[in-house]
Amino acid sequence: MKSDKRVLFLLAASVVGILLVTVLTLFSGKDEPVNKTRPSGTPTSGVQKEEVTAEHNRLMMVKSVDTEGSTITLYDLESGDEVTLSYDVAADIRTKFGSLTYAASLAFGDIVRAEYNKDKELVRMKYSDEHWELRGVETFTISDSMLTLNGTNYKITEHTVAYCEGARIDIGEVKEVDRVALCGVDSELLTVCVMKGHGSIKLVNTTEFQDAKVTFGDESHTLTGEPSYLVREGKYTVAVSGEKHAATAEVTVGRNEQIVIDLYEYGGAPVETAQVRFKVTPFSSILKIDGEQVDYYEQDLELTYGEHKVEAELGGYITYKGYLKITKPHHTFQIDLPERPVEDPAEGDGEDTNPDDGDNTQSGEGSGTQSGENENSGTGQNGETSGDNTGDGGSDGTGDGDSTERRFVPIGEAGGYDYDEEFRTFLLEPAGAVVLIDGISLGKAPVEFEKILGTYTITLKKNGKEKSYTVTVDEDSFDGDVYWKFSMN
Repeated sequence: MKSDKRVLFLLAASVVGILLVTVLTLFSGKDEPVNKTRPSGTPTSGVQKEEVTAEHNRLMMVKSVDTEGSTITLYDLESGDEVTLSYDVAADIRTKFGSLTYAASLAFGDIVRAEYNKDKELVRMKYSDEHWELRGVETFTISDSMLTLNGTNYKITEHTVAYCEGARIDIGEVKEVDRVALCGVDSELLTVCVMKGHGSIKLVNTTEFQDAKVTFGDESHTLTGEPSYLVREGKYTVAVSGEKHAATAEVTVGRNEQIVIDLYEYGGAPVETAQVRFKVTPFSSILKIDGEQVDYYEQDLELTYGEHKVEAELGGYITYKGYLKITKPHHTFQIDLPERPVEDPAEGDGEDTNPDDGDNTQSGEGSGTQSGENENSGTGQNGETSGDNTGDGGSDGTGDGDSTERRFVPIGEAGGYDYDEEFRTFLLEPAGAVVLIDGISLGKAPVEFEKILGTYTITLKKNGKEKSYTVTVDEDSFDGDVYWKFSMN
């Protein structure tokens, strides 16, 4: 009886041991990978993928990337062919510095070194570090076989790729007015990218404008026939100036667009007024045209054709009076006022007329110079100094008997300063030094001007030396008139 029980116990223990081993085996099998050798990110076929051997190694330009279809289309810069390669998510694509990147980072125009097999499967790809690049090129000449830049010739081959806005174009569509980016190896061009293209401006109804001057941008032409001008895309002011007619148009030229300007519609009517630019030194001078004061600084004045009286004056300088004859749509008139001498010249009231071939007369007080396109110039003579420039024996101690007089120069309003018109500033020393306030010349010391409030810079020039002082004046610190005495040491 005891032997039977032992047999049954051993049988039961054996069964339990077998079940335990089976359970442990099953659970340990769940932790094993299906395929330990499968690279991360590759398709799971259950079979280890063999390494693909590259049969082609080419310098190429990216055309497009299809991330959904996992393909990359490239231009072969060595053969000129277009090639589409397939890739998988574990594709070996690297930057020029060797770090891994994604196919989605590739863009049209990127130059890469691509390796692929006979089935056109990408093996490796790296951004090229073999080529040079020049961007923003604007001054060059180009033909079907050569591009010349700064005296250097670059060869254009049948495999050179020209493109614009993500599309390939014929090399003949690249014009010398374009702005381009260039890529190449040695003296051979790989790609030409048009960054800013071109359009054209055509002028019609030009009968009344023959031989007129046409300007736009930095270009100037003489109008003949009904011309068409090739221009880089952008905004232009087209001005046509003839002897009897003028026209101006504001246009925006798009890429491959022609803008037609009908000169009559854009102002092709008989010229009655002209644009006149006055440049007066010192710039704070007062300018009068036909007796009326005008604001001339950095702007054109519109004057009718014919003769106009011009006057320019500033305390401490000899007044200019002259005549300007308007005969063209555009004039430039330059006036330089000389400093008034320390001792007044002999006074005289006589007028001196300088006809200068009949186009310009000047008379009366002071002197000046006039310049402009095909205009005459001259200098008035025998003038007397302005009445503002007499010494009055003020509080600086100078008087009528002094050899050096003080001059009042109204700089406050002309220079745009805050100033107290009830009081004055007296700059007394160094006597004879040229005085400039923030670059505006006041003539030689001693000088007198309004009590300017705030901070400004006084520059003194004498005997080849120059020295500047920055001063601050406020009503709390300086009550009444202000007196300055400086040294050149």
